[in-house]
Amino acid sequence: MGKTMRLFWAINLPDSIKEQLWEIQRQLQGTGADARWVEKENLHLTVHFLGEVEVSLINALISAAQKVLLTQKTFSVQLGGLGVFPDPRRPRVLWVGVTGGGNELREIHRLVGEAMVPFGIPLPGRPFSPHLTLARLRSPRGVQELMLRVRELGGACTQLGTVQVSSVDLMQSELTRGGPIYALMAQIRLKSSLKV
Repeated sequence: MGKTMRLFWAINLPDSIKEQLWEIQRQLQGTGADARWVEKENLHLTVHFLGEVEVSLINALISAAQKVLLTQKTFSVQLGGLGVFPDPRRPRVLWVGVTGGGNELREIHRLVGEAMVPFGIPLPGRPFSPHLTLARLRSPRGVQELMLRVRELGGACTQLGTVQVSSVDLMQSELTRGGPIYALMAQIRLKSSLKV
């Protein structure tokens, strides 16, 4: 096994949306829940998590994804609503939902996922559920307060803005003690849907 990198395909967000999401995080952090909050600059929509990939394969991976995304047009994703996985009694992940553009996201996830299979990257075992992770919960501490606050805030968070998706990005995630550091490896542009 040669040198590897931990990679994922993602949709990155404009700063204005990150600010809004950070504001929600700030309000929820006040509950004292034992959570690892996603850093503001790291907030993103995951399209497909690849895990450790041999560096020698990266260029071929990018070409394969480019091929399948050639026909995909730019689209918009609406964010809204707060929720948790797997259930409110034992939340592990706190997320913001996708209220519009989910079908396009699922299609991109499917195309990219299938394009990765020849490189030994298996398809995910569970169905793709478009969401944006705000935090990962580490223990039950403060969970009740957090869930209470999530329900209170939820009503006000039904519309959290629209993201214009014009590219799908390959990101490197370097795990450090202070949390992951993300770096952009490649950007695949989607077809402009403007009528010329």
